[in-house]
Amino acid sequence: MQVTIEGLTFRRATPDDTERIAEIIDGEPGQEAIGIAGSAELARRFGMGLVRLRNSPQGWQHTVVAETNGEVVGIMQAGAATQTLRVTPAMALLALRTFGLLRIRGVLSRFRARGRVQTHAPHGAYHIGELHVDPRYRNRGIGGALLDYAEAEARASGYKQMSLSTTTTNPARHLYERHGFAVVQTRTDAAYERHTGITGRLLMVKDLVWRRRPSLAGGC
Repeated sequence: MQVTIEGLTFRRATPDDTERIAEIIDGEPGQEAIGIAGSAELARRFGMGLVRLRNSPQGWQHTVVAETNGEVVGIMQAGAATQTLRVTPAMALLALRTFGLLRIRGVLSRFRARGRVQTHAPHGAYHIGELHVDPRYRNRGIGGALLDYAEAEARASGYKQMSLSTTTTNPARHLYERHGFAVVQTRTDAAYERHTGITGRLLMVKDLVWRRRPSLAGGC
């Protein structure tokens, strides 16, 4: 049974939210992140370090937070779809400091495998890049509320389509399907599966344009 949280509010993140954003996204790394990094601790250190980087693509500037009773309980990073993630010198230095010279070659190989299952959002879509809920607050409707917030924002901005990417094993897929998203692409890779235990990744899309059915009335 799902218990909803009363008084849930949404706002744009501020610099003061950085540590909480890092905790929610990477405090408990998922199966994919652990497989790529090589351990839960390394995945946590790299992921949280990435959020903390100045002008990070996962930083506070790109984040909406869900809050109740003054506590941030969920986060979302979404907006215009971008096809590539530019690796900056700061990211490269973070990787070197996190994994060290001895591990870095193996990590890079696993990152390449991850790249082979990366899906690409449709051009012009409103893309949800990250959506996470604090584990203590899951199954209370927060994830669904964040999806509703995203859809309202997408419609208000004139987007005609929304998209997101997730792993083939993510149980949140059922939440996305209940909110109208459908799988349009599946990408798999043997090396990725060997490292992570996950077959691959999915691209899910939701159309926001209501199409009226043709009228059957009348004749020729």
